Amino acid sequence: MNSRRSQLVAGPITIFAVAMLVLAGCEQRPASPWQAIQVPTDADFTGLWFSDSLNGWLSGGGWAIEGGIVGRTRDGGRSWRFESGILGSERGVALGRIQFRDSLRGCVTVGYGDVLVTEDGGTSWRPAGIPGIRSGTLFDIQFVDRWSGYAAGTRVLHTEDGGETWRTRFISASENGYLRANAVHFVDESRGWLVSHGGTLARTEDGGRNWQPVPLPLRQGERPTLWDVTFVDARYGWVVGERGNLFHTRDNGDSWQLADRGVPVVRVIPKGEPRRPREVVPELETEPDRLTLAAIQFADAEHGWAVGYYPDVAESVVLRTDDGGESWVTEHVEPGELLRSLFVLDRDHAWAAGDRARSAPQVVLRYSPDAH
Repeated sequence: MNSRRSQLVAGPITIFAVAMLVLAGCEQRPASPWQAIQVPTDADFTGLWFSDSLNGWLSGGGWAIEGGIVGRTRDGGRSWRFESGILGSERGVALGRIQFRDSLRGCVTVGYGDVLVTEDGGTSWRPAGIPGIRSGTLFDIQFVDRWSGYAAGTRVLHTEDGGETWRTRFISASENGYLRANAVHFVDESRGWLVSHGGTLARTEDGGRNWQPVPLPLRQGERPTLWDVTFVDARYGWVVGERGNLFHTRDNGDSWQLADRGVPVVRVIPKGEPRRPREVVPELETEPDRLTLAAIQFADAEHGWAVGYYPDVAESVVLRTDDGGESWVTEHVEPGELLRSLFVLDRDHAWAAGDRARSAPQVVLRYSPDAH
């Protein structure tokens, strides 16, 4: 939001008054309601979940982390404690998305096709029961209610006992176009959605056993990777992905519209920052990276946030809407981070995390509307 622009008036005026008018006319970025909380790790965080306004978890990994990592907060994200080695001592293995049913019981996916379960708030983890060979990859996880949930990647698994055991309902294969889920969202036990590479959105009406592609109004020639999908109820949903793509449905997913008004697809260069240098050889000139929208969540049908980043400059933005996604504003800019995960508890509590991309310490963002 820009400050009010003052106008100079004719006539004698003191130097002091001129200076004050000039200062009043300068554009100032308002204080951000998002606090950057430094954390003592260099992990890539893909999972983020809060069971209430105080108890939360982060999950991820990275080449500098042994056996994946889980972060725990009991004060709403003001401070975090981390435990690595969840998967042993191998570097580079990572945990995916995480979800808790309460402050003690939760599940997290593992990239190589496993699900881990905890009953003590994440202090200890054990493998869930998954009959057959653990193959493929798993990334996202979502519980529809206390007992029924789905895990998805190159397979879709279903649980009916709170995550203790899982059974395969779908496997990526040539006959289904090697469909894989970057994110999944079920509105009930039968109806669900997933997003994938190549601009693919798909829906299921039978609990994930079969998936049908759903067309999106993509720009000609575009096949972006889609990274997240969310619904506040069966009617209202959103999809986000590369190059600032953001789509919205109001009719149960039967039709989708581009909803990117206010989305800074092309990065806004702050005042005083030098522009991108031109290549000496014109043939090597490339345009700046477009915004990758990585996650989106809503507190209700009108109020929500999305996070994303510009890969070439390692800068992230938090976008906000108060009109159901009809328009968006940039609420926060975070240099040196690639924000990939977002959790919205309600209109007053939200958090975001991702990867550190510069020499500054890693941070987790905490929404604190009363702090500014």
